[in-house]
Amino acid sequence: MAKTPSINLDDAGLLLKADPHGMMALTLDLPAQCEEAIRRAEAMALPALPRQPRNIVASGLGGSGIGGDFLRALFEAHGSLPLSVNREYSLPHYVDENTLFFAVSYSGNTEETLSAYQHAKQRGAMVIAISSGGELQTRAQADGFPHLQVPGGQPPRTALGFLFMPLVVISEKLNLLPDQSQARAQMLRRLTQRRELWGPNNAVSSNPAKQLAQQLYGKIPLLYGTGGYRATVAMRWKGQLNENAKIHAFANTFPELNHNEILGWVLGKQQADNLSVIILSDPDDIEKIKTRVSVTRQLVGDSAEWHTVQAEGSSLLERAMDITYLADFVSIYLAFLNEVDPENIDSINLLKSELAKVPL
Repeated sequence: MAKTPSINLDDAGLLLKADPHGMMALTLDLPAQCEEAIRRAEAMALPALPRQPRNIVASGLGGSGIGGDFLRALFEAHGSLPLSVNREYSLPHYVDENTLFFAVSYSGNTEETLSAYQHAKQRGAMVIAISSGGELQTRAQADGFPHLQVPGGQPPRTALGFLFMPLVVISEKLNLLPDQSQARAQMLRRLTQRRELWGPNNAVSSNPAKQLAQQLYGKIPLLYGTGGYRATVAMRWKGQLNENAKIHAFANTFPELNHNEILGWVLGKQQADNLSVIILSDPDDIEKIKTRVSVTRQLVGDSAEWHTVQAEGSSLLERAMDITYLADFVSIYLAFLNEVDPENIDSINLLKSELAKVPL
């Protein structure tokens, strides 16, 4: 039986009480945040690289790492170098003096990123750091590596613009990506339009973000990307639902899920009767992928509710940020419906305090 939320998403007074730390305001600020991040990156004094890199590694965790995943999608579509994302204390064996290494930590104090930074330095990699300050800034400046400082003071998951846009602009400035200025301008226009459509001032009756949040209330979301950048978007959705709405969510991507997870639906309904699938798609998905989605839906049948979110825009950057931005609104509205503070991360803070007692 479907749960009925007690929160009215059109009640401004209730929403204000449900959001004591202003997470919605930070979400509404994303277009301006992206503009500021682009401005800072364009103004950054960036010395020429000492040599042409053979590969790129972006190292970061959580909200500081997802920008690397989006950058990888851009490089896979437009770049000429392989780019991998590192979320470990250590680095892959291939990282050496021919590696361009991006160290990204919003706080500047992420212990995994600081450890990876030290490994990159020891191996002679070409290092560029991005943070709001912290130990990463201190080390980068002491070691003579370029560092871009972004504004601090907010949860990293709300700082995607500060942590992703500089990676794009820096890659352009180093001639590792073709000019993305037009795509960035289109992206900013779309995010501004979406902010009005999905924001709290637009009523449920005409607000797709509020509607989807209501449909996901009491459900276990399964995010299925249709390949490419949509796999990264699915992971972003998962993380936002975990951190903001405080619920479990799971992410996978086509075509891989058709080689394993599809069999989970045989008895899936016996495990949980409140599953909900969200397909994250692109208008240019190939027919093979569309067929996979269609057949998968037939096999799922009535075992789960089914929703489709299709990206809009004329570039990969615009489309990726379009459906990514929707996750921010949906997850915060769902936090309101769940009557939890979307900003609170007590579990993560407890873990960090315990880890601080353990030497590297």
